[in-house]
Amino acid sequence: MPAYQTDAIILKREDAFEADRIYHIYTRDFGKVRALATGVRKINAKLSGHLEPFNLAWVELMSKKGGNMFITTALSEGPLLTADVSPNRIALFTKMAEFSMMMLKEPQKDEALWNYMLDNFLAANRVEPGGGDEFLNKYKSGFLKIMGFGDNFEEARYYLGDFL
Repeated sequence: MPAYQTDAIILKREDAFEADRIYHIYTRDFGKVRALATGVRKINAKLSGHLEPFNLAWVELMSKKGGNMFITTALSEGPLLTADVSPNRIALFTKMAEFSMMMLKEPQKDEALWNYMLDNFLAANRVEPGGGDEFLNKYKSGFLKIMGFGDNFEEARYYLGDFL
């Protein structure tokens, strides 16, 4: 069972089984990965605080038969969402993460996309109240441009339709 270490942006988590969680992460070295972390919902779990959504973390992934990925170790490098958080900012981060997960296939490494996502999650902390929709549209437009759909979000929306 090979083990891999990489930096990751925690995009989403889902409860699974009695004490486990499935994490959707975007990694520097592997792109989008869906991985299971066992026992993280237990009270004394050491991994749970490091794997909060919108954290930047160093993770160790292990691949088992069938290609399933498991998170064996995680160390938070810091939250992407700052302490002075508002409900609007949480909503913006959530929309950015959902859009990213919808557009990405597993696993496709892309250094430009990694840098773009990391920079924009950090920049989202500086968005003024009421500027979330404009920032989200710019994020989507730049994301689509990196993925090769062009630099015009409205034109991409015409071709991708309800997918966006």
